[in-house]
Amino acid sequence: MDTSPELIVRKLTLKGLTTNYEAVFNEGLNIIWGDMDSGKSSILNLIDYCLGGSNKKILYGEISAKARVAYLELSLNNHTFTIERDIFEPDGPIKVYSCPIELTHEVFPMFMSPTPSKIMPDGWISDFILESLGIAKVKIKESNIRADANEDRLSFRDLMKLMYLKQTLVGSDSLLDAGNPVVFAKNVSVQKFVYNIHDDRLASLKTDLMNESKELSQLKNSESSILKFLKDVDIDITQTDATNTLEQKKEQIENLEKSAHKLKRDFSLNSEVATALRKTILQLKNDLNSNIQEIQSLEKKQADYAKLKNTYSLDLECLNISKLARPHFQAGAAHDKSLPCPLCSTNIPISSPCLSDEDIDNEIKSIKNRFSGVQASIDKLWEKRATLEKQQQEIQFSLNLNSKNFDEQNIASISPIVMAIEAIEKSKNEVNIELAGLKRNVSISGKFNEIQNKIGNKNAVIANIKRNIQLVEDGLTGLDDVITSLSGLLSQYLKVSGLQNVTDIYITKNFTPYFRGISYYDTSSGGVKTITSIGSYLTRLKFILKEPSNLPTFLMIDTPGQNIGRYKRSEDDTELSDPALYENIYKQMLEIVNSAKSKNRKCQVIVVDNDLPNILNGLTAGLDYHLVKRFSKRGGEYEKGLINDY
Repeated sequence: MDTSPELIVRKLTLKGLTTNYEAVFNEGLNIIWGDMDSGKSSILNLIDYCLGGSNKKILYGEISAKARVAYLELSLNNHTFTIERDIFEPDGPIKVYSCPIELTHEVFPMFMSPTPSKIMPDGWISDFILESLGIAKVKIKESNIRADANEDRLSFRDLMKLMYLKQTLVGSDSLLDAGNPVVFAKNVSVQKFVYNIHDDRLASLKTDLMNESKELSQLKNSESSILKFLKDVDIDITQTDATNTLEQKKEQIENLEKSAHKLKRDFSLNSEVATALRKTILQLKNDLNSNIQEIQSLEKKQADYAKLKNTYSLDLECLNISKLARPHFQAGAAHDKSLPCPLCSTNIPISSPCLSDEDIDNEIKSIKNRFSGVQASIDKLWEKRATLEKQQQEIQFSLNLNSKNFDEQNIASISPIVMAIEAIEKSKNEVNIELAGLKRNVSISGKFNEIQNKIGNKNAVIANIKRNIQLVEDGLTGLDDVITSLSGLLSQYLKVSGLQNVTDIYITKNFTPYFRGISYYDTSSGGVKTITSIGSYLTRLKFILKEPSNLPTFLMIDTPGQNIGRYKRSEDDTELSDPALYENIYKQMLEIVNSAKSKNRKCQVIVVDNDLPNILNGLTAGLDYHLVKRFSKRGGEYEKGLINDY
């Protein structure tokens, strides 16, 4: 390839139990700063985890309690992908979507394994990333000295060591596995591959070319088979047209939903009127039932009073007859005879004692009074019944009128609205069916395009291998040339770093930096080692932005200011103080990303730190650099951490 591959992180999203947590990134310099122990480094560790790394450094308290799945949206050589990985299942499948995060629900994912030993339908995540970046899957020797040294397949994790300077490795003696000779030797071989140094790999390169060409042929055969299948089942793979139609259908559904919402609002308003009428009708029915029950109660009382009135009439008649018959019994009646009582019909001997005429008159008068009282009560009941029957007629009339209005209102207003809503819902269902079919076709087309992208990536890998073979055969690129160039870049960096006695700067053939003629690993000063370790990574980034390489123009640095005094003491010289050294680190980062931007090259540097250097305070966030996150454990104006709701 004519330029180094490009990897740009766009967005990191943690899907939680109740909410999502996001960090958005831009090209150029990205800063994450804030209090210690606020979860800043976890952002870099999560990016690394999504790219096939370990989850050991991400499962601290807040993330374990709140989060479940990590999503990383990134650009690989201008192709957008989203990687999904369960933070609790490092051995589980990694899902890769050929789209931004917000469209993952519309795309079929690829299922990839986190390690080469596990089998997944779409292979190993490392191979996918390498191919997407146009980097060949070569074999790397563990030693360039021993002829019988083992070879190991290049992994993206090998390259990640050169792009991620972890907090524990800044100024560390174990930088690039210096304490492990075998792994360190492999890292040297990896760097030779990165810089396209293939002095002793001509035969291996030709083998790689043959293997990659075979894989390209297999991909093209798959492409032809799938294309024939898609044509046989009449699935349109013109994704542009399908995508446009998809958007039209979505817009159609949106318009239908707006219409349905308006109709439902009208239905609601009409329903309020209908509800009021329904309540009135119900109240009238209740009133009518109460009225009828009250009339029935009056009828019962009237019947009871009528019976009592008849009883009083009969008693009066019997008493009057008794009064008329009394003189005749007294004149000549046989006293040993019995006669029935005029009131109760009981046989009473004529010789029995009897009431006086005065008592009978008083009883007649009493019964007449009671008779009159009963009659008055009956008259009142009739008057009340007449009133209730009139009310019943009025209630019935009002009930009939309101029932008629309710029926007419339903027929005239609510029923058409209901029919219109039903028609819209039917149309929505039809469009949703069409939309589902389109989504299926777009997803299938996307899978087909993934194969085409793989073919494109494979062609780029093959072109890169052919270029490297040509370079070896022509003897155009050698280790000495690369070392000279890297040594010059490191020297430039250290001369403006602010360190004193800047002499004897160079890089050896195993890519070990020397300062003042002393190996990085033998240097006793923690500050010098910090600046030199950062310098070696920035030097590499600067080189691959200038020359074609097999390493993405991407870099993550965690806490570059450690082992450096970031606050000026009163006796410090301004140019030579530790704070000046700290500021110069950021100054050179800015120079690198600005130089890349001026040459229309894409690169990304993501830095985590506990402070914001003064040089950035004087610049405009969002223009000169991107402030990804600002954390404060006190909360308030700033988030407490990536997990900000604990």
